[in-house]
Amino acid sequence: MEPLTHEETLEILQREPVAHLGVIVDGAPHVTPMSYVTDGQTVIFRTMAGEKLDAIRSNPAVCIEVSRFDEESGSWVSVIVKGTARLVDEPDIEQETISRLFEKYEHVMGSPLSGSGGLPPLGGTPQVVEVAIVEISGMSSGRGISARTKPGRL
Repeated sequence: MEPLTHEETLEILQREPVAHLGVIVDGAPHVTPMSYVTDGQTVIFRTMAGEKLDAIRSNPAVCIEVSRFDEESGSWVSVIVKGTARLVDEPDIEQETISRLFEKYEHVMGSPLSGSGGLPPLGGTPQVVEVAIVEISGMSSGRGISARTKPGRL
C-alpha cells in the first residue's frame, strides 16, 4: 500500500459521487452513504431529520470515507476525512450547496431547468450540514497489486 499525496486525496474527494459518513448513534458506530460536495476545506451535504442528524447534534465529530475501485486491475484508493459537523442555518450557504449538488449530479439527475430531474424531494425540510476538514489522508493499493493488497484480504 502507498499513501496518497494531499493533492491526490483532494482530487478523489472532489470527483467521487458517493461518500460514507460515520457517526456515533447510542454509543455505537453508524455508517451511511451520502451525496456531497467539497471545496477542499469542507464537505457539505443535505440530510433529513433522523438518526444521522440526531447523531450529529449529539456528537459533531464525524468521519467520511470515499473510495474508488478498478475491477479490471483490482487497484483501489481510499480517502478518509475526519472533521467536525456544523448544521448550516445561513440561506446563502444552503442555496449554494443545492446549486453545487445540482452541478455535480446533473449527469445522473438531469437539469433542474429541463424538467427531467433535479434534486429529489426529500419530504420535509432538508438540513444542510458542513463538515470542516480537520484531517485528511489517503491510501492506494500501490503499483504491486497482489492478493495481499486487494480489499477484503484475509
